[in-house]
Amino acid sequence: MEPEVRERILRILERYGRDGVGQGDLVEESGYSKSWVSEVLKELESGGLVARVPGPGKTKRVVLSKFLDPSIGRTVRVALVRAAEYAYLPNLTSHLRSRGYEVELVLYGNVSEATAALARAEVHLAITPIYTQAAYRALGAPIRAYGGGALGGASLVYRSLGGRVLSSRASTMEVAAVAVHRALGYGVPDIRYYRRPEDGVEAFLRGEADSIAIWEPYASDLERMGFGRERLSEHVGPHHCCVLAKHENLSPEVGERVRESWESALAEVRRGAVYPDSLRVIGVERTEVERAMREYEYAEELEWDHVKRVLDYASGFLLNRTSIEELLED
Repeated sequence: MEPEVRERILRILERYGRDGVGQGDLVEESGYSKSWVSEVLKELESGGLVARVPGPGKTKRVVLSKFLDPSIGRTVRVALVRAAEYAYLPNLTSHLRSRGYEVELVLYGNVSEATAALARAEVHLAITPIYTQAAYRALGAPIRAYGGGALGGASLVYRSLGGRVLSSRASTMEVAAVAVHRALGYGVPDIRYYRRPEDGVEAFLRGEADSIAIWEPYASDLERMGFGRERLSEHVGPHHCCVLAKHENLSPEVGERVRESWESALAEVRRGAVYPDSLRVIGVERTEVERAMREYEYAEELEWDHVKRVLDYASGFLLNRTSIEELLED
């Protein structure tokens, strides 16, 4: 088989994602003959890269195996953003692989996009803020979270306090912006949102806001440039940031293996087993991870006292104890 034929078929299937495509449509879109496409699919299917799933009526649709439940496709797709707190990511990946799954990391520009991808079942898991997940769950997203994860990391970096704040939307950063301002007696700030952290940093440096709610490694980078910094932990103590969530259609078998892998990874990092070079795959350098490790703690379980202290300052319509309780696995 010509490599370009195989690659074209794979690119088309990638574009259709979890919905897949009928073989006839694949023939038409690829421009190859029915026999060529049939031969390509037979080879890809025997290699476990694609599968045929039921479509409307008696039809079949062709879908990349990685978009199926990992119990079938043997690939776990994980949504995340660029962040230095994921020190446990290499450990988590290693444990999942030891249990027979490949891992595909899917990088998004912000935590809302990553959580939305999970809600749409475009990925199997997402490592995003518990507050983002709770908001999506409260709006009907079929997602549940595992306890534990990183504690800390949220900061308000400023040239002056009490004015306009830049933040990511429905995130730990937005919680931090509200909580820090209230703790300092400023009331609820005027918040404007950035789509990507890099965009937010550039806007802040251009003087478009007085402060920015941001995470690692961005907060430390700005602090080294001479800006002031208020850590959320200085006002409310340890606080949960990103946790691991799954889509509710993940099979129980895979869900339990993910839980075991998650808890093992967190326990290892808490004991100091960190492999920072491995985070370069998401654009985080070793020095950034090493600096960030001074900002975070790690725990296998969610601590309700930590959640309560945050909610004392930042509870609202979508963010409250009930929404977080409904998010967490039983």
